[in-house]
Formats: sequence, C-alpha cells, structure tokens
Amino acid sequence: MFNRIDIARFTWGSVRVAHLRLPPAADAGDASLALPGAIAVGFNGQKNAAVMLANGRTVARDAPAGTIGLTGGEPVKWVRTTSPAEVVEISADGSLRRQIAEELGAEGHADLADIHGWENFHAWAIVDRFRAAARGRHHLNDVERDSLVRTLYAIVLCGKFGGRAIERSKGSLDTRRLRRVLDFVEAHTATDLTLARLAEVAALSPFHFARAFKAATGSPPHQYVSSRRLEHARQRLRNTPDSVEAIAADLGYSNINHFRRQFRARTGLLPSDIRAR
Repeated sequence: MFNRIDIARFTWGSVRVAHLRLPPAADAGDASLALPGAIAVGFNGQKNAAVMLANGRTVARDAPAGTIGLTGGEPVKWVRTTSPAEVVEISADGSLRRQIAEELGAEGHADLADIHGWENFHAWAIVDRFRAAARGRHHLNDVERDSLVRTLYAIVLCGKFGGRAIERSKGSLDTRRLRRVLDFVEAHTATDLTLARLAEVAALSPFHFARAFKAATGSPPHQYVSSRRLEHARQRLRNTPDSVEAIAADLGYSNINHFRRQFRARTGLLPSDIRAR
C-alpha cells in the first residue's frame, strides 16, 4: 500500500499539522514520534503495534482504524507497526492548549493524556479536513484553521476530560444534535441520503442545517457523507473479499470509474492498490 515514507506538513502560529503515510515497521525517525498534547487519527489502524513511552518503557498497542489517539505531556514513539500507516496529527503548543482548557474549565488537562482507540466522528471530520488541506485538496483560511483547531481540542477536552461545553446559539448544532446526525450517517452510508433527510434528523431547516453542519465540522454535509463512504470502502477493501464493483455499488456509486477517481483523489491510491496488500 505505502512502500515509502511520504509526509506532508503545514504549520501556522502555534499549530503543526502532519499527514504521514508510512510502510509497516518503517524507521521513520522523528516521523514516528507523536508530539506532546497532540490529537491524531490513524486511518488504517494498527494491531499488535508497540510504542516507547518517555520513560523508555515499550508497551503493546492496538489502534482501531479511524479512531482518535491522544498524546499526553511527553512524546510517544511508535517503534513497531504491523501494517501500512496513514496518520494525521494536529499539535497545538502548550500556550494555546492551556488557553482552550481554561475556557472550558479543564485547566488541569491542557496536556491531554496518552489515550487511543476513542471513536468520535465529530473529531474525525475535523481531522479529515486537515488531511485534505495538508495534501492541497482543500484550502483553509486563517480563521477556518484557528476555529477548527479550537473546536477539535474542545471536543477532546469535553469528551474525555470533563470540560464544560460552550452553549451554542439557537439554530446551531449542539453536541447532542450533531452526534445524532453523525450516527445517522454512519448507519446509513449504504442508503440514499439527502440534505432534507439529514436536516430532519437535526430538526433544522435544510438551509440552516447546511450552514450549521459546516460550521461545526468544517465540511459541507455532502462532503462529509462522501468522506465516510470512502472510508467504509477502504475498510471493506482491506478486510473483506468483496469485489471493488460490489463495494462501490453498495455505497451508492453507479459509475465504477467515478468511484475509482474519488477514491484515488482521497487516498492517493487506487482501490486495487489496497486490495493488493
């Protein structure tokens, strides 16, 4: 799948973003070092991997595909991986993390903690936007970048460390409403989805829903649905014997060539490249 180290980075202010594609067991040097206080998604996942903690101790680690991983106040080095890795890591410096944590009443948790395997589709959606930006597929202006990073850390601090959610204005997607929509999408990637249907789940008008969803996740609804469908396709290609044509059809792609183009634009690989592993 990935036979060489391929890293795209961009930085601004106090934030660093890296999109890494690494072969299994690669000696990637600093590329395999998870920065302190970082938030990451491993899109392929790992089984029977190993990390070295700051105290030099090596521990086994599993990270299910598409889940959120956090690094605490000390860096963590991945010293063994058993399959190709695609990871996006977002790291804000200590000053920005403390500012966000204080705003949410979670002052003691600005450094986060060493946690892996957390499923959160809201955080996934934001990390996915940074993945596209790192590869030049999507432009984020300065306000968008800052807003998405702050939202991402707020999701983590509220979801894992007891931070208090900031009240949203009427007509916006509060945490419960957004989770309902994201869970609905996840359960219906193989069915026809319309903006009106998603808006109904959120109990908003289609117009207000589209604006509120993008404000919350960084993605328009149709783009998020497409992203999740292609991630489902990736996992089926890796883990089942189903044909490319069957997978594409199940996920609503009537044109196999369009599916291949979309898949390659998103992953940098053709479906057959994944199946060849």
